[in-house]
Amino acid sequence: MKADDNDIRLDRWIRTAIGRDHLPFDFQRWKQEHRRQIDEFRTQTESLAAPGTILIGRRGTMTRTLKIAVAALIFIGVCLGVPYLGRHHDSGTAFAQLVEQIEGAKMITWKITFYDHVTSKDGKRTWVETETREMAYKAPGLYREVSHPTLRGQIEHVCITDAVNMKDLSLVPAEKRATMQELARATFSPLGPFALASKEMPKPDLQWVGKRMSPAGEVNIFRRAFKSESSRHENWSYDFWVDAKTKQLVAMQVPGADIYDPETDPARANPIEKEWSTGTPVCSRQYDINFNAELDDSLFSLVPPPGYTLQTKSRAWVTEKEMVDYLGAMADYNGQAFPDQPYSVSSKGLNEIYDKAEKDRTPAEQRLLDIVDRCKLANLNGMPTSHFIEDQTVKGSFRYLGNGVRLGDKDRIVCWYKLKGAITYRVVYGDLSIKDMAPDDLPLPVEP
Repeated sequence: MKADDNDIRLDRWIRTAIGRDHLPFDFQRWKQEHRRQIDEFRTQTESLAAPGTILIGRRGTMTRTLKIAVAALIFIGVCLGVPYLGRHHDSGTAFAQLVEQIEGAKMITWKITFYDHVTSKDGKRTWVETETREMAYKAPGLYREVSHPTLRGQIEHVCITDAVNMKDLSLVPAEKRATMQELARATFSPLGPFALASKEMPKPDLQWVGKRMSPAGEVNIFRRAFKSESSRHENWSYDFWVDAKTKQLVAMQVPGADIYDPETDPARANPIEKEWSTGTPVCSRQYDINFNAELDDSLFSLVPPPGYTLQTKSRAWVTEKEMVDYLGAMADYNGQAFPDQPYSVSSKGLNEIYDKAEKDRTPAEQRLLDIVDRCKLANLNGMPTSHFIEDQTVKGSFRYLGNGVRLGDKDRIVCWYKLKGAITYRVVYGDLSIKDMAPDDLPLPVEP
């Protein structure tokens, strides 16, 4: 058989192996995206080359046939990580087993560790503090969260959340105190604790970033990196750790190690001080995942234990005035101009405000921070605009046109919406005034 025939045969084999035999494939682009993995593979290949390997020239240039063979190994061993990961048209099939495991679990246990950057009282030093909680889940939508200073210490707090019926029970054992609260938005997904993994991992832009050893053994680390739509397109990522042998999810980190790596953070070695000024969450990692847990159903009961005093809280609501005041606060903070989106200031921007001493904050910064803190205490973590739209307006009726509108401009429209049960629309202007307007009088077509 001729050399060219060998090349064609190998080329066809490569494309078949990666599922690209019927799709165009940009090899140059692929090499750019996986340069680090390719360089590592080449180093390993050249260091292990046996006598007789066909290498030509001082720089070790491989023959064309050998290039294709090595390219095939790179595709299969480095790019794919698991069979068929490179396919765009059947990535859902590739992760079907993993997704089925996540979505089919009836009871799950795991741990979650939160990492915070804490700044000293004088603002000159930073260190890392962690908090670990024991978690459990029972389908459908029941969560149990246990907090204590050490995993072997006395329990400080227990929270049982019903993510389907939107309520939680908070228990403080030392005080025998219980609080039942209706939720404006569930803290956890009603679809289960790792619904994020089953949603994000089958996406075609998932990256395989390497292997590492974990307490569970060798794992493959996959990452989905993207621009966050909710934080002014800041870089964001998710890391998923999959057991190399069982192909089961064993850990998940948000954000991924490309943004924050607990193992390499220089601040991790700094001593913890008693006095501090600010604390900023930087990462969370979920691990020790058991998809076949067996727990007593009573652990998920929303009935307080005997002897506990019970306080009941109804859910909080956002009024129209509170929503409009929040839009004004964001514009004030944004240099007297309404921002490009109406929902929230970027996490980076809020952290910068939190990092300042209160005396160093501008009135606009302090006003915005006060609103954010009140929302968090009221379990309105979606911020006023988001909750107001969900709870008070007709679905799909909210339209934001405030990007660049100056605060105080009485002739420019910032947004409009239709309150539930209303006939007319409510129109908010740059001076924060509100007027009723018939659908036909709006500058863009809307549903009646």
